[in-house]
Amino acid sequence: MSELTVRDRDGSVRVIAFYLPQYHPIPENDAWWGKGFTEWNNVVRARPWFEGHWQPHQPADLGYYDLRAPEVRAQQAALAREHGIDGFCYYWYWFNGTRLLHRPLDEVLATGEPDFPFCVCWANENWTRRWDGLDEEILLGQHYAAEDRVRFIDDLIPVFRDRRYIAVDRKPLLLVYRPFAIPDMAAHLAAWRERCAAAGIASPYVAGVKQTHEEDPTQLGLDAAVEFPPIGQRARPITNTLHGLDAGFEGGVIDYGHMAADFLTQPRRAWIQFPAVTPMWDNTARRGQRAIVLDGSQPELFEIWLEYALQYARSRCKGDERLVFVNAWNEWAEGNHLEPDLRYGPQFLEAVRNAKTRTAQGLPVRPSWAEMIAEAHEVWCDGDIRHVGPRSTPEVSVVMPVYNHETFLPRTLASIAQQDELQIELIAIDDGSTDRSVQVIESFAAKHAIAVTIVRQENAGAYAALNRGLTLARAPVIALANSDDVYAPGRLAALTSALDHRDADLAFSGTEFIDDADVPVGLHPYATTLRAHIARLATEDLLHVLIRANVAVSSGNLVIRKALIERIGGFAALSICHDWDFLLAASYHARIAHVPELLYRYRLHAANTYSGGTLQGYFESDILLGRFFDAIAQHPALADAGALRRFVDHARAVGLGAYVPPPLRDKA
Repeated sequence: MSELTVRDRDGSVRVIAFYLPQYHPIPENDAWWGKGFTEWNNVVRARPWFEGHWQPHQPADLGYYDLRAPEVRAQQAALAREHGIDGFCYYWYWFNGTRLLHRPLDEVLATGEPDFPFCVCWANENWTRRWDGLDEEILLGQHYAAEDRVRFIDDLIPVFRDRRYIAVDRKPLLLVYRPFAIPDMAAHLAAWRERCAAAGIASPYVAGVKQTHEEDPTQLGLDAAVEFPPIGQRARPITNTLHGLDAGFEGGVIDYGHMAADFLTQPRRAWIQFPAVTPMWDNTARRGQRAIVLDGSQPELFEIWLEYALQYARSRCKGDERLVFVNAWNEWAEGNHLEPDLRYGPQFLEAVRNAKTRTAQGLPVRPSWAEMIAEAHEVWCDGDIRHVGPRSTPEVSVVMPVYNHETFLPRTLASIAQQDELQIELIAIDDGSTDRSVQVIESFAAKHAIAVTIVRQENAGAYAALNRGLTLARAPVIALANSDDVYAPGRLAALTSALDHRDADLAFSGTEFIDDADVPVGLHPYATTLRAHIARLATEDLLHVLIRANVAVSSGNLVIRKALIERIGGFAALSICHDWDFLLAASYHARIAHVPELLYRYRLHAANTYSGGTLQGYFESDILLGRFFDAIAQHPALADAGALRRFVDHARAVGLGAYVPPPLRDKA
């Protein structure tokens, strides 16, 4: 796959990977670490410190390469290009006029090969014995003398002139690793810009790498900020929970998913900020027992995180500022690399290509009723549909997606059968189950005088199963059901009554959280958080609460007039948050009734959708909140200027102010 193909599919977002030009001997390293030293010396010595700890990281396709070899650099560029990487960001080791590790980039400049875009990041840290854990011993320091401002940029101007150099708005992109360490940054920037102007090239576009979430390099006069995970992360360590932890280990272990979620959930900043992701991190090879380790890194999780970053850059940045950084291409001693290894092969690289291709398809939207009918008709022509039981006209259609819930289905179906105050039909869409779920439904249909429609299809996800089931519903009111949850007695009667008496088009009830044995769940992080949000419905406006959490908890808690679905469409292609997205969209077009009684019992167990989807959930919630807030000036519940102002103030107060469109943000 060519670079052009990947870029065309993406539309505009460029992915740039940090590149370590270290893997070749230099005199300084010979003197400090021993003759012929490179990073590979550390990499091969690494060992695991706890059960399941992945060390050492061993390279696959490229082997233990030497960057003095031009064919290695060509292979790296070819791998990157094939998988959707748009450029390398070389670390520029410059110490008061002295350069280190410069040979790879110098040869790239001299030969014109590989023909692959690049920029540089000034690694303006002191060179220390960090690899031995002796941070206090400085081997080569940074001093920032006034005369060095010009010397620094003069060394870079020939690099900026290279036709492959990455630019933003025609300005050469220059990253600074520690901008706050530079005294009088404004003087440096002025000198750089003046010198570039005198040389007849555009002033550099300077971006500062962030060391904390709160740090804002643009206050120093820089053009943008760059995230650099895991630096600055605040996830809670899991070190004490590990099995087989070596007694000598003094470092910290952090769950990869929690760390990624920490970056995903940070408030959006007013300044320009380039998102960044990391495939993994484990600097055991450098730090030994003092290492920081991200545990649980997987290509699938990395892909989700990168997809979020791409969507953020695509929707929140403009033009050439649509950039995403990856830390890193080849930091092998930090256990941080996209290059193929013996454990995962090229899977992390493939995740980049997958995320870019999928992002280019745009944000998932809710299908219209006509689209749902057309799509369902195409599926039904080849699908397996059976009708069992009486075909009398139902008052309520219960639509239930099913996927491998053989264990829970008997209890779910029994609770539906108890809703005997109303004439109901059950539409069960088996979404490619591999257990006996279908047989359980068939047995139920044979024993109960309820019209049952059983549909079998290949696995397509809950949102697709719901949309297809909705098109088969014959009743004017549709109740959704999860195949592992439970209806309380009288639930459907209470909610359909709420629709009638409150002139509503959608209703949901209070939720009781239960475990596998139907026992109410007490202390559980997810349940506790949602209970707190749900409790606010007693004193706060529904819309004010709904932007903070899906207080209906699940699609299975929704009872909807069919006319509303025909008017606004169905569920978007979201794996986790399709129900929350639907609720927010419905709020623009319908009155929503909340019945506080605990009439819906949501089961928390290891196999339910939410348990494994934290990262995906954060990604999807960003999509739906962005979509919801983009149109709030037209929300009927906020037509009054005072109501809109109070809503904007509330969004700011609960940490969602960055979602408010700029015109409203400026006015409030």
